Amino acid sequence: MAFSLSSLSNLFATQTKSALGVDIGTSSIKIVQLRHDKGRVVLETYGAIALGPYAGLEVGRATALPADKIAEALKDVMREANVTTLDAAISIPYASSLVSVITLPASVEKQLAQVMPLEARKYIPVPINEVLLDWFVISGGGKNAAPNDKMEVLLVAIHNDTISKFRSIAESAGVKVAFFEIEVFSAARAALDRGIAPVAVIDMGAATTKFYVVERGVIHESHIISHGSQDLTLAASRALATTVADAEQKKRKFGLTGDQTIAGVPALKQSLELTLAVLFSELARTVTAYEARMNQPLGALVMTGGGATLKGLKEFAQRSIQTELRLADPFAKTQAPAFLEEILKEAGPEFSVAVGLALRRLQENG
Repeated sequence: MAFSLSSLSNLFATQTKSALGVDIGTSSIKIVQLRHDKGRVVLETYGAIALGPYAGLEVGRATALPADKIAEALKDVMREANVTTLDAAISIPYASSLVSVITLPASVEKQLAQVMPLEARKYIPVPINEVLLDWFVISGGGKNAAPNDKMEVLLVAIHNDTISKFRSIAESAGVKVAFFEIEVFSAARAALDRGIAPVAVIDMGAATTKFYVVERGVIHESHIISHGSQDLTLAASRALATTVADAEQKKRKFGLTGDQTIAGVPALKQSLELTLAVLFSELARTVTAYEARMNQPLGALVMTGGGATLKGLKEFAQRSIQTELRLADPFAKTQAPAFLEEILKEAGPEFSVAVGLALRRLQENG
């Protein structure tokens, strides 16, 4: 399954360089092509394709496909979306990375190239030569730091095997990768505005839901919750005594407004709410624990990911969590035809990572 906005490339014909964001998830691939035009970011095309069928599974199911199958799906969605650039940025799954904030003496700032590999051994459960390391100072340090001052350094590690797999996917699909980026950074760039107050992002994927706190543009805390949107489909399938494929279709069509009933009981809505109650109960505890530990409230919760597009989800979630909750609207940072505004707003949460990747690539291109 794929959908696209192929006509946009013709509507906005231009000589300026375009950038492609590629978000490879467990259940689907999302792509977004953007370009700069007179100070604006223009949406040229976008598309998504389910990976389930490439693994012999239903649409919406999480997969563990080999690189060649993922590359095949990527080529298919690029063709259907009429992608016109091969200049791409690709996301790395959060589960395939390690992100930690490390506190160090400010006096070692100039020796970080030597210090960080040694410090990383305390956090990474595999040999250092098996991972790609990166880091940057997020607070403290600088020329005015006193001898006893501390600084916070963000450490990022990705296993070499993961990088090799994604390089292989890109090569087979014929795209030129400018950079790889862990998905949470891409989503935060597209879904959040710059602000001082900490904001939590809830990224609801097919197999898991990721929760991370962003403050001053930096991810300070993160958790993975082992519940995702495919759990909703499987629960609906059991409740309605129907196939997984039919349950997925009904979930997307009706969501929490579902009128699919058994013996007069709204079985679809009830099954979705029971499954979501477990997820949001855990999220509520995570929010409460963070606010108590840091002694400050979260400014807002922003929902991203394909699961966040479920009809009625925001209203249901707001009843479980006291903090203001809103859906990500990454396409609001782009220029597109007015008649697509509602469609893009509804689809937005699913494309946060792909938009964030393309935005960074455009920025790098100047």
